[in-house]
Amino acid sequence: MRYTAPDFPDQPVTLAWTVDAIFLQDDARRVVQALRSMTLRDSCTCDRCRDPLSGNKTYATTELPDGLGIANVEPSQEGLRVTFSHDLARLSDGSPESLHETLVPWSTVEVALHRRGVREPLMGDGTSDPVLFPQPRAVAVQTGVRYWDRAVLEQEVLTIDFQDYMEGGPSFWDAVINVCRLGIVYLTNVPREERSIVDITTRMANIRETFYGRTFDVRAKPDADNVAYTSGALGLHQDLLYLDQPPKIQVLHCMDNSCHGGESLFSDGHRAAHLLWPFVAVSRRLGPLERRLIPFHYRKNGHHYHTIRSVLRGPDRDGGADLFWSPLFQAPHDYAIRDLRNWLEAARFLEALFSDDAAVHRRTMRPGDCVIFDNLRVLHGRTAFDLRDGGRRWLRGAYIAADDFLSCAAHMPLAQAHAYRGPVPWSPDLAREELRYSKWHDELRRQVCDWDPPVERRYIR
Repeated sequence: MRYTAPDFPDQPVTLAWTVDAIFLQDDARRVVQALRSMTLRDSCTCDRCRDPLSGNKTYATTELPDGLGIANVEPSQEGLRVTFSHDLARLSDGSPESLHETLVPWSTVEVALHRRGVREPLMGDGTSDPVLFPQPRAVAVQTGVRYWDRAVLEQEVLTIDFQDYMEGGPSFWDAVINVCRLGIVYLTNVPREERSIVDITTRMANIRETFYGRTFDVRAKPDADNVAYTSGALGLHQDLLYLDQPPKIQVLHCMDNSCHGGESLFSDGHRAAHLLWPFVAVSRRLGPLERRLIPFHYRKNGHHYHTIRSVLRGPDRDGGADLFWSPLFQAPHDYAIRDLRNWLEAARFLEALFSDDAAVHRRTMRPGDCVIFDNLRVLHGRTAFDLRDGGRRWLRGAYIAADDFLSCAAHMPLAQAHAYRGPVPWSPDLAREELRYSKWHDELRRQVCDWDPPVERRYIR
């Protein structure tokens, strides 16, 4: 049987089936794929198999009978209508053969034939925008990723009015999209109320509660249990790296800032990691950044958190390199027999890359300002501030977990995202190419080769 899927009118599909599988052939490319009966049956989304209110399955996969098989396949505009025989009795049509019909959408056929990526957005009933797959790469394909130094960010960072953001329209999605693209966005005119941080954060997603509480206050206090709660300078870092799953999003609302100093600092850690990663493979001196596992911990006031990770890791399944940097929360080393000096010189090189003045965006937060940034991408810090003249500095903060933020981002309007991204879908390969032919790469290559001369003959652009 030959049939044409609505999205691919010029590419007919030939169908055949047995009791165990549906066989699909792409007539243009002669590709043959098999959709297995049990897997198709377990993917049914009809109201008998999925509760219409909760979306939960109404049966366990282990309940499906071994004798279940395909009885018929009928193409339709919506997809393949597959009838199964010897189905689970309580979900069947009540016939002696225990028949059950499942709609296999054309998108499933297109994925099987490699016409569509499994994580590409799919239209639902035609009444709303597509919903993205809630994973970093699927979102980045739509928004693009813009790496930045100080000059780039000062040209591109957005400042959005609080009320416009809270209304949930285009301004809200501008904020979400730019957290995905740049890793940072500002709000202004935020009411000086303690609950404002909750309003801002929960407008985007659920709050990730930590041992600091649902929200937290960043201000100097006696006997501080965190270096952030002093008036001293705070170097560039990421929060809560002693957790296995640190929060992705951090929100900071400035309530007061009348003291001298206390300038906020931000640097694009992913720019540094992605620029440096190609050299790690060919530089013996940079290799310890990936190989050496560094312990991080928090152990005070009845709390004990501990994990180990390399400060540079990549590439991940989404094609990027990750940076994990929080020097003041490193734990004591378990084994002093391993020399730290090789790692230390590589770490200094990395730190110089992201803390260079040209890489660091600076902003003095004013009352009513709020910054929303990606804690797993953007390193943040501050300069010291002076409270002796009666000034005050008070920020309120909250976190969002990665899963919750991505659940929100999956519903972004794609036309709005594409207006920022441009017409070409983002990909890790495209991002690597852009960095490889950037002025940043040329400067870094010179620095690496001066620092580790053998790299010059090993490195291939």
